[in-house]
Amino acid sequence: MIKINVAEIKKRLVGKKDFSYELKPAELNITEADLPLTGTVTVKGTISNAGDVLLLEAMVEAMVNRTCGRCLKAFTGKSTAEVLEKFYPASAENIENDAFIYESDIVDLMEPIRESLLLAEPLQALCRIDCQGLCPVCGADRNKGDCGCDTTTVDPRLAALKQFIKN
Repeated sequence: MIKINVAEIKKRLVGKKDFSYELKPAELNITEADLPLTGTVTVKGTISNAGDVLLLEAMVEAMVNRTCGRCLKAFTGKSTAEVLEKFYPASAENIENDAFIYESDIVDLMEPIRESLLLAEPLQALCRIDCQGLCPVCGADRNKGDCGCDTTTVDPRLAALKQFIKN
């Protein structure tokens, strides 16, 4: 758990506190099934007084083991997440059900940091931007060279549309 005492921040209207942490995935309650992290998770940011709420601004960085969505190679890539969240006092009224709250001048940063890191993970990661992927005919890795397969076949369901192009 990452807990910060915000008593001094709340005393000043423009009070803020900088922080920096290096955490293990287990400290953020991230399992291998959630996100296959390697090494530590770096968190740097500030928490500041924004009147009736506290504002958390942070950057989270971690190295993640991934599989390329095109060529299926395993690789390790950097994941960066930006965290921007508001924390409301537990005594506040009319706050949303999913809003982050704090009690007795202690703010727990673990959940917003964990959520941001998990949500920053792309649905389809690429080993490199220009990855050519696998050949749809023979399954060869097109990044290593041309396999020579004819990939210009037309889906038989769309063959009738080809007549319109000829006219």
